Amino acid sequence: MKDNKSISRTNYAMINLITGIGGQMCTTILQFVVRTVFIHALGKSYLGINGLFSNILTMLSLTELGFDTAINFKLYKPLAEGDDKRVRLLMKFYKRVYLVIGTIILVLGVCLIPILPNLIKDYDSMAELGINAVLIFLLHIGRTVCSYWFLAYRAAILKANQKKYILDLVEFFVNLATSGVKILVLVVFKDFVLYTSTVIFFNIVQNFINAYITKRKYPQFFEAEKDNLSRSEIVDMIKDCGALFVYKVNNVVVKATDNIVISAFIGLGEVGLYSNYLLFYTTARTLFDKAYAAVKASMGNLFATESVEKKYRFFQIMNYISVVLFGTACCGVAVCADELITVWVGTDYVVGSMFALLIGIEIFFHGLRINLGQIRNVSGVFRQMWFRPVLGIVINVGVSIGLVQVCGLHGVIIGTIVSDLLTNFLIDPKVIHKYSFQNYKPVSEYYRKNLGYLMVLAVVTAANMWIGSWFFVGHGWYSVIVHGFLAAVTVPATFMLIYWKSEECKYLVNQGGKVLKKLVKRH
Repeated sequence: MKDNKSISRTNYAMINLITGIGGQMCTTILQFVVRTVFIHALGKSYLGINGLFSNILTMLSLTELGFDTAINFKLYKPLAEGDDKRVRLLMKFYKRVYLVIGTIILVLGVCLIPILPNLIKDYDSMAELGINAVLIFLLHIGRTVCSYWFLAYRAAILKANQKKYILDLVEFFVNLATSGVKILVLVVFKDFVLYTSTVIFFNIVQNFINAYITKRKYPQFFEAEKDNLSRSEIVDMIKDCGALFVYKVNNVVVKATDNIVISAFIGLGEVGLYSNYLLFYTTARTLFDKAYAAVKASMGNLFATESVEKKYRFFQIMNYISVVLFGTACCGVAVCADELITVWVGTDYVVGSMFALLIGIEIFFHGLRINLGQIRNVSGVFRQMWFRPVLGIVINVGVSIGLVQVCGLHGVIIGTIVSDLLTNFLIDPKVIHKYSFQNYKPVSEYYRKNLGYLMVLAVVTAANMWIGSWFFVGHGWYSVIVHGFLAAVTVPATFMLIYWKSEECKYLVNQGGKVLKKLVKRH
């Protein structure tokens, strides 16, 4: 029989999972609608500059240095043990850090304004389109800075204490209001400046709502605290953040530099085309990342209290889930992306089936990468492999810049995939098995399993692409739905049939059976 802690951990994970994924699915539909209106109201040039400036500010957000992850890791234990004073000390430090980070981003962003012409190949033609690049960039800076100011740090309490479902609910309702106002602005005014200002306003509103809920739910964590974290602990945390910073640089370079490279070497029009395909990557990543975020605090609790055997078993199960979920997304995008874009906004926005396949492969590798990253973060393995992200940055930027001039947009995605293969999946598993699991099992088992998973996925995806090329073609949205349904069914079904006897599959079937029994009893 499970102990109370285990039951609580499971329940919180399920609640966070349902609200996270459910809210994100609704948000994705809203984003799709807003993007459709955006394209028809403003066009590719605005779409390109919106993506470019968002990526530049994402890079400036690196000044966060990983404090968010480090603080969350430090909060797991005192929250579990009821150490209120310890939590207050951490939150006091966190507040100061976020104020400083927001200020640094503001200063660095303003300093970047003089070099904007070097980052945008079509900069001179923007004025002819009535685009004030400097004003729009300043608005994007304001949007990012607001993410660190206005009491945003308080949300860490809800994340670390397994209450992320509250943040997800707030995010959903704010997104609902934001989307309605965005559409109104685009349809009535067709004004990009007003559109961006709307986003900033609702970001501030969301921060204040989260801050109010957190303080009302946990007033004891925000009482005046005279003491501060010890100097040695701050130094230790800064060392962790130094390692985490390198990881964040790697993660940002993986995606945020793509638009910059495309803009600098090809042009804003291609950035707009790429951003539509990137929507598939972002949607899959955000949707499934919500699932991981939902169980992250429960994972932190598990890693703080359970044996290595239970930790490793959980890791294997999450890896299998990652393969099936992101593998299904990979197959679906490879088969349906071009078809969906054609019926959505027209053939002028289609790049080609090979590009869609590359986006799908990138989605799959992101799934494996995020699972490894979650284990690293909840087990506190920050400094042991700082060199890997550095190597990844060098490979990704080098290959992307080299290939973008040879094979255009395809080269940027290939650079990311090559970087993942040569760094994340060669180095990370070794370090995690050594430090997170104390070599409980040989890392060769991880490589063997994932190579098998990849081969199965390759066969299923190839079969779906072949079927999609001749079966039920040219029927608009109906074709997209049918081909998407086939991918959504065949990938999980194939993995279940082939790995039926595996411990991971048995566990998932068992848990699914328990949930089904509960639902039957209620009705």
